[in-house]
Amino acid sequence: MISVRVNAYGIWQMLLGTKSKRVNLVGNTLRDLIEKLNDSSTGTLKREVLSVDGKLDPKLKIFVNGVSNEDLNNTLKDGDDVILFAVIDGGT
Repeated sequence: MISVRVNAYGIWQMLLGTKSKRVNLVGNTLRDLIEKLNDSSTGTLKREVLSVDGKLDPKLKIFVNGVSNEDLNNTLKDGDDVILFAVIDGGT
């Protein structure tokens, strides 16, 4: 089991109901983290952040220890810092 710190912004924070939390995982991939967060969001998180083919919506970003991670099969280590946020677009 590993433990990671998650900081959520935008839609992520709305879905999780908190800005920051420590998450204990049995697995060690970003996909495992999404599954765990989905459980704590009453099953709505996956529907909102993943496309039909199971990939992360391109408007959403995940950073692990400051490095962008878009492959949900990438592994996490105990103590990693994960930042979840949405890309803001629009304006003139």
